[in-house]
Amino acid sequence: MKEKYKILSLDGGGGWAILQVLTLKDIFQKKYPNKEIKGHEVLSHFDLVIANSGGSMVLAALACNWTFDEIIKLFDDKAIRERIFKKLNFRQRYFPANVMRLFGVKSVGTRYSTTAKKNALEDILRIDNKKKLNDVTLPKLPKIIGKESLEIVVTTFNIINKRAKLFRSNKHSKARAEVVAGVDHFDEVSLVEAIHGSSNAPVNYFDFPAIFSPEGSRRRFYLWDVALAGFNTPIMAGLTEAYINNVSRENIPILSLGTGGKLIFEEDSDNFRNQYHTSLLGKKVVRTKNSKKIDFKKTTKKLGLFFRIFKGTSFYSSILSNMTQSILFEPQKATSFTAYTHLFNGFTYNSSNNKRFIRLYPLRL
Repeated sequence: MKEKYKILSLDGGGGWAILQVLTLKDIFQKKYPNKEIKGHEVLSHFDLVIANSGGSMVLAALACNWTFDEIIKLFDDKAIRERIFKKLNFRQRYFPANVMRLFGVKSVGTRYSTTAKKNALEDILRIDNKKKLNDVTLPKLPKIIGKESLEIVVTTFNIINKRAKLFRSNKHSKARAEVVAGVDHFDEVSLVEAIHGSSNAPVNYFDFPAIFSPEGSRRRFYLWDVALAGFNTPIMAGLTEAYINNVSRENIPILSLGTGGKLIFEEDSDNFRNQYHTSLLGKKVVRTKNSKKIDFKKTTKKLGLFFRIFKGTSFYSSILSNMTQSILFEPQKATSFTAYTHLFNGFTYNSSNNKRFIRLYPLRL
């Protein structure tokens, strides 16, 4: 029997990636109850680690050989969090966002500085809290981790050519777009640069694409979070990477860690409908006793001009906000299911499959 090729996939999801850290901590504490486990040992248990956005932050912290408690601080410590997510002031924000904020709409428009995030990541992420992780390029990282065969992949989105861009530690991967195109070229970057691009969520979050050039190259990348290309859950990309590099599906076990989704209640649906009809009719909505329907006979009180503008703007912003966030949610379910069917060559239930494909996707209230 051939040796297993273990894949760890870490979803995007911002600060909710702390769930991935807690999950890994629980797994390894149960496996090694009397031992303090650090990042390099965790990564050495896998053959390929692929990550996006918040998950790439977890990957970087593991690559720094931090303990789980140290990694949790990256997300839980307010001072560290505010260095990475530094809020833009009035002069730094885009003009339309400032106008909407005057009307009380704060859910639309960039909020954080891309440059501040880059500087914070470069300073905070240090191997064993000493050497800067940014000083090590991806191909050299597996040797430092202690497993030279380890493959690391970070997913990003290149805004210039409008497609996903993957940064790898494996210079010889057959899955590289350059190999497919017949071009002898490899973009060598540090893990910090890669996660800076991967964690750069647009529209409602960071103000500008992450910009950097690969080592020894004049090329320049302008990168956003790859959720824009539907890779917020990167497991399918990781599975494809393994297949193209001649790994047999029978030898692949997967641990895919999500960041969870929000439970939707009837109240959420009712509130959305209320906002819609208030904006459409310019009247305060009154519901029937069972709250299932709008009582149009009692919905007669007209709103003043200011409130009509405010309610309309608020409803428009909520739609725009939902649209910009939708890329984070649906791919998590669809991509996982697609990867599952690919791994097992179809959808036939077998209890042993549950041991080879483990997916965490907690629902949040």
